[in-house]
Amino acid sequence: MRTLALAAITAVCVACRIPVEERGLYVAYDGTGAFVRCDDPNTILIVRDSALAAGYRTAATHPYERLFVRLRGVRADSGSIYGGSRHFLVQRVLELRAREQGDCPRLDAAVPLLSRAAVR
Repeated sequence: MRTLALAAITAVCVACRIPVEERGLYVAYDGTGAFVRCDDPNTILIVRDSALAAGYRTAATHPYERLFVRLRGVRADSGSIYGGSRHFLVQRVLELRAREQGDCPRLDAAVPLLSRAAVR
């Protein structure tokens, strides 16, 4: 019963948030994914979206390939004010494709956690 109440409260809070459009790099692995926004290379957002993961498996040419995405959804951080996990709840996948030159130039030296070594 407590879990159901928590889920209902979370759904209401998420529904009240204004959706935003984000662009960045996405990697899918083990039933979840990691998303790093172009303008914030130091923050990895957890994304659990089956449609996005399926699209990734179709578009990626090799494992753990960083694909460029444009997503519409809401950020949903969890945990305490001192830490916790950061999530992005996808409402719509606007674009999913191989990264091209000029896409997210700030992420060229960043995103070390979106590599095979980091997802073991």
